[in-house]
Parts: sequence; C-alpha cells; structure tokens
Amino acid sequence: MKNRVISLLMASLLLVLSVIVAPFYKAEAATVVNTPFVAVFSNFDSSQWEKADWANGSVFNCVWKPSQVTFSNGKMILTLDREYGGSYPYKSGEYRTKSFFGYGYYEVRMKAAKNVGIVSSFFTYTGPSDNNPWDEIDIEFLGKDTTKVQFNWYKNGVGGNEYLHNLGFDASQDFHTYGFEWRPDYIDFYVDGKKVYRGTRNIPVTPGKIMMNLWPGIGVDEWLGRYDGRTPLQAEYEYVKYYPNGVPQDNPTPTPTIAPSTPTNPNLPLKGDVNGDGHVNSSDYSLFKRYLLRVIDRFPVGDQSVADVNRDGRIDSTDLTMLKRYLIRAIPSL
Repeated sequence: MKNRVISLLMASLLLVLSVIVAPFYKAEAATVVNTPFVAVFSNFDSSQWEKADWANGSVFNCVWKPSQVTFSNGKMILTLDREYGGSYPYKSGEYRTKSFFGYGYYEVRMKAAKNVGIVSSFFTYTGPSDNNPWDEIDIEFLGKDTTKVQFNWYKNGVGGNEYLHNLGFDASQDFHTYGFEWRPDYIDFYVDGKKVYRGTRNIPVTPGKIMMNLWPGIGVDEWLGRYDGRTPLQAEYEYVKYYPNGVPQDNPTPTPTIAPSTPTNPNLPLKGDVNGDGHVNSSDYSLFKRYLLRVIDRFPVGDQSVADVNRDGRIDSTDLTMLKRYLIRAIPSL
C-alpha cells in the first residue's frame, strides 16, 4: 500500500518539479565531476553549492529558503521552522551541488532530526529541471524512528526499492557516516564504513547533484506518521565526500587518525601549521575554522602566509578545504 501511495505522490512530484523548479534553476551545460570531491562545511561555498529558494509541492509541506541553511562550528545546519504569511505553513533548507556526479562512492557525516512526520536526507538527484530523466539515490531518516535508515533509488521515475536497515543506534543522538557506492549493476550502502545492503535491480544511470534536505510530509502519514507541527527541528552535516573510483582502500571512516607532519626543511615555514608547533594536524584545522568564523583575527604563528595553503595570495575557505583534504588523505601534501 505504501509503495502505491508513494508512487502516485512521486509521479505528481515529478510534474510539480518540472513546472516549479525549472524556472528557478536549469542546467544549461551539466558539469560532471570525475575527480575526488571533499566538502567540509565551515561556511557557504557559493562556487560549488547552492541553497534552494523555491517549493517542490506535493508531499513536501514546506518552502525551501536560503535562511534555513546555516553554518556553525564546522557544520552545515538545516532548520525546519514555521513560515508566516506564505503559501506553506513551514520553511526549511535544501543544500545542493551545482555540479553533477556519476558512478562512484558517496559519503556524508551527519546527525538526523528526530520527530514524527519528517525526513532528513542525503541523496543524489537529477530530473526534468536539469533536462534529464528522473534518477535518484536516497539515504533517508524517517524522524518517527531514527534507529533505522531507509535506502531507496529511482531510475527514470521508477522507484519502489525501499529498504529499512536497523542501525543499532539512534541517528539523531550523534554524528555517523553513511554512504553508497553506485555502479552500473549495483548500489552498495554503508553505515560507519561497513557495507550493510546491496541493491541490483533497475539501477540509475544519469549523473545527479549531491543534495541534502529536511522536510515535513503531507498526505503520507502511512509512511512518515502525522507531523505534529513541532518546530524548530534541525539536521546537521559535517562533510560530504565523493570518490569516482569507489570506496577508498583506507576505509571511509568518520574521523581518520593522521600522523604528524614534519617539515623537510626546518628553516622554511610549514604550510598549514597555523599554530606554529611544527606539525600539521587537527589542531591547525580547528584554529583555522576559528579564524574564518572571526573568533580570532590572526594566527599564533608569526608568518601568516602559512595559512595560504593553496598559494593564491588569499586566506579563505578554499585554504581550509585544502587543509581538510590533506588531513583526510585525499591529497598527499600541501
């Protein structure tokens, strides 16, 4: 019964998306990323991401607003709250890449929102608004029971692949990693670096955008439960990763342990060593975030140029992203 209800609602959603979303955002020439991609959420990177500013209608009982996507303490936060004077009773956030991504391994570190009638998500999507067929791969947390995670996918608008996995923990209480490896003939789903489920039927083929959203349902009480109107509610995200060659051999773990780095020439300043202790590690990353959040206005080390890790003459979020990539071993050196 639930699958029939969802199929009907999603069919109407597809129509609504083509009518409502297309005027706001349309892929003129899709940029498909085929290199490793790591995004940490210290601030809004408008060169790579966009905040939705529209409504999807159908089962989504909210309007997406940029104000509902915020950044604090190295996290991206989606907030579901009441909306006054609009066409929808609630407003919430959706965050998506501007580029498209194809086959490979996707991972997020996040904490879901908990409340009956809502969904916190991490997924890939493309459809009529991008002049593409509707292909989608979902990791969804139903707020009525955050001890489980739901996996699903669509190929050309055909879904019905829902699978509920028992986590063994409450996803709303702490951060965990969730991911999937998408290949032409299967999708493997992961929780905290462990493969927990494989799907092999009707696999999507079209590159999509990486997306995250938080929303209250309407007309899908059999699936989500009836939303009680409680606000505000938040879902939090720490990072997103994409590896086109699949799951990294050193494991897609949530917080890697990095060996201290030693300068090859002690007379030269070490790029990334913003606290001046002779090593590049998580302490430097934390200090860099405080600088970008304007908690501090300069670094303890005398030569401030050590923070310009990409050597472009500026100290900004691009340098922090590069530092993060180095610490999680996505790049070999700074």
